[in-house]
Amino acid sequence: MHTSTRLSSSDMQWFRHGPTGAQAITFADFCPDYHELDRVGVVSPTLEAGVYHTSHALLALTTAFYDCLCLRSCDFFDYPQHFAFVGGEGDAICTTRGLLPLTTPRVWDAWSWLDVWPANKWVTAPVTVTGMVQRLFDYQINRCFWPRSLQPQEHEVLLPAYVGKMLRTRLKTVYYYDDTNEMQLVPAGDQVTVRIAPAVSNIVHESLDRLPTVVPATHALCTDQSYTRTSVDDFLESMCCNGRSTS
Repeated sequence: MHTSTRLSSSDMQWFRHGPTGAQAITFADFCPDYHELDRVGVVSPTLEAGVYHTSHALLALTTAFYDCLCLRSCDFFDYPQHFAFVGGEGDAICTTRGLLPLTTPRVWDAWSWLDVWPANKWVTAPVTVTGMVQRLFDYQINRCFWPRSLQPQEHEVLLPAYVGKMLRTRLKTVYYYDDTNEMQLVPAGDQVTVRIAPAVSNIVHESLDRLPTVVPATHALCTDQSYTRTSVDDFLESMCCNGRSTS
């Protein structure tokens, strides 16, 4: 909850990219119909991917959450309903260096420093579309950050039809983010960039410093992070979760 005293909404700037270039927008443009009870899920194939590539938006949503609480009272103890769905196998978690035992001391510290806390917000899942979509369903997620690299594989098992139908009702927005340094097909949707002030950058760096020492710094951290907001229908259709399964 340290971010409630260190950050303000003025520490982030938002830009939408269009035919005429980048235009300044507001947080409400990026995150329409925001509510403090929104359940936000970051799908992270590795322990570090979401920390590197969604921290700006995640901290912006966290700041919006605390702004809502501050309007009612200066005395509160609460955390946003933000969840990290991280790739894992058995009793290990995925990193770019390989599997890391979940018993590794302070393995989740980087996420907790972004106010993804307490421990019930740290969830492992198979690094498959089916596994991660199931987590969105299980945790009743309203806003999702999804890595562009994670796409359906051939012969991937479809989830029951009701999963897609209920997600279509629950999900408000889906944002794609780049989780690799490779060129990837950009999904259709609004291209939005978040630019952060030093106060935000300091917290992000402090979070990265809390990653396990065996996790290499394979990604360059930029002052800008870009996301693509896509429609819920398009997302579910592309993830083969459109309610047509006969299960």
